[in-house]
Amino acid sequence: MKRVKISRRDFLKGSAFITSAAAGTSLMVGNNPELEAAPSEPETGSANRTTALAQCPYCGVGCGTVIQVENGKIVSMRPDKKHPTNYGLQCIKGLTAAEPIYVDRMEGDAYVRKDVWEEWSKPGHGDLEYVSKTKGSFDDEHFVRVPYEQASEMVDHKIAHFAKKYGGNSIGLYGSGQLTMEGQYLENLFMKGVLGSNTIEANARMCMTSAVTGYFATLGSDTPPLAYEDIELCDMIMHFGHNARESHPIIFWRAADHKKKKDIPTVVVDPRYTGTVKGYAEINPDNTVHVPVLNGDISFLNALAHVLLKEHEDVIDWDFLKAHAVGWKEYVDGVLKGYSPEQVQDRMGSDKVTPELIRRVAGMFADATRKRLARSKGTHAGSKVGVPGGEGYGGVIIMWGIGYNQHIHGQHNIISIVNLLTLTGNLAKPGCGPFSMTGQPNAMGERFTGGLTGRLPFNEPITNAAHRAHMAKAWRVPEQNLVNAA
Repeated sequence: MKRVKISRRDFLKGSAFITSAAAGTSLMVGNNPELEAAPSEPETGSANRTTALAQCPYCGVGCGTVIQVENGKIVSMRPDKKHPTNYGLQCIKGLTAAEPIYVDRMEGDAYVRKDVWEEWSKPGHGDLEYVSKTKGSFDDEHFVRVPYEQASEMVDHKIAHFAKKYGGNSIGLYGSGQLTMEGQYLENLFMKGVLGSNTIEANARMCMTSAVTGYFATLGSDTPPLAYEDIELCDMIMHFGHNARESHPIIFWRAADHKKKKDIPTVVVDPRYTGTVKGYAEINPDNTVHVPVLNGDISFLNALAHVLLKEHEDVIDWDFLKAHAVGWKEYVDGVLKGYSPEQVQDRMGSDKVTPELIRRVAGMFADATRKRLARSKGTHAGSKVGVPGGEGYGGVIIMWGIGYNQHIHGQHNIISIVNLLTLTGNLAKPGCGPFSMTGQPNAMGERFTGGLTGRLPFNEPITNAAHRAHMAKAWRVPEQNLVNAA
């Protein structure tokens, strides 16, 4: 195969699809019929337009988007009616996702600090470790426009200099859950495989560490055990630190539509009276509850468990606890001993979170769980009725957002959610379970490709010698590079 030399700039200019990917869209093209762009009816005068399917790059929902390109520029972004996530709906963030590509700062040459460029332009490129005197200031007067190829060459030389002099770990990279899977894979290959650097992080840890470690601690995997289709199967939705109406509009619209059709109760645990609370209340104020807990989330969840154990024991899944759970006796004893609604009231940070309100929410939780039990003939294990799988469907879904993860006790918040759902059998069945809402659409891809400190592709630890050898062979790099990174 003949190699064609092409600069990065020409590559981006020549392919608006790749430009779209640079903006965070995961485009699906190629000869695979399952990945090819869906045909669309061209608009008047759009004979030269090319259409491709993509994923919205903004929040973690991952809405299907149809992108149209004309003369190398994105001219249209609209929701994909056939996509199983958004069904033709899209919020304003997704509809305008292409705009950042065409703002002034993205056009033309790269920006480099003036004094840094002056130092680089000296004979022999001057001091490669020169630190700008204007570091921290972003006024236009401190920058100069430099052709991309020249700016890239400067960065290349600096990376090589620091890696050779101080080792690969002197080079750091901060990735993103808005990158394509391919981009995440390549950045990890470059950092760990080529440079031998373990200094790589991403938003996938910053926004999701609490959820990931909470899932691992309770379920053994960082994968949320639900799908969006479970929303339409549930009998109750709770949101913790999650203003879905603003942060994940499509999820809110699906939940609100389900509430309107099935009149399910909704509970929002948030210090603020958010748009999510207001939206649910506009549908039915009688089964919409706002719980303005300020800082006592764990106590609130344990108080719900206390009430369920004391007043609604019929919804407790004792069989599952005895067969599959570790530490459940200590958990039950603990919540019964120290977490009655009266005992936790002073931890809520608000006099509005009364024992009566806690008992009301627990009662709604129990009623929703009973609906699932009714579909499975009164047993948590089920009796091969309802949906395929024989465990009935429905019950309670608990969603939470970044506000809940980035709490001082974020991991323990998530563990408390999973404990409550496990206690009541609202786990591993359609229409119920813990559902973390991530901030970016491919945060899990970042973890899966190993784009974090201490990880390799398939989310294996870099300390795993056998997997380390396997990846070195696959990447065609010296295994010592990965040993150095470890």
